[in-house]
Amino acid sequence: MRNDKRLRKLSAHSWIKRAVGILVCVAFFGVIASAQKRSDDDTEGITLADLGVTAAQKTELETLWKLKRRKQIQAVEDLKTLNRLAKDTLAKETDIQETLIEFRTKRKAAQQKIEKIEEGLLKTLPIRAQLHLTLLGVLDNGIPPRVPKSQTDKKTDGTSQQQK
Repeated sequence: MRNDKRLRKLSAHSWIKRAVGILVCVAFFGVIASAQKRSDDDTEGITLADLGVTAAQKTELETLWKLKRRKQIQAVEDLKTLNRLAKDTLAKETDIQETLIEFRTKRKAAQQKIEKIEEGLLKTLPIRAQLHLTLLGVLDNGIPPRVPKSQTDKKTDGTSQQQK
């Protein structure tokens, strides 16, 4: 009989501990959620309008960004083409030279367009806007843009695949 009372007391005590633990967790996560909500409301960020950028300058910035992005995508595609050409043992020297000249010409032309737009923007943009856009990498900051790692086709010859 004493054991039954002791078990009832222990089971009731363990349920109280669990309930208190759950309530403490709910309160803790509630405090964290409300703190995050307050911090999200406070940090909306600086807009281009806050920096004094006009609508015409904004369209130029969008054009610049699109050109930089297009240049980056084109560079990755061109490198894939050059890589295929490097692996081709039957490629002629003249074909390789023509491909390299075409690659360098496209790259220089794209860079000249970007530099021309940047020069125009640097003459008209407010100093604070130039600072923020340089930090973001919209204007040239000397750091090359990140290129996501692409999956390379690592194919082996048919004989090694058959041996496995």
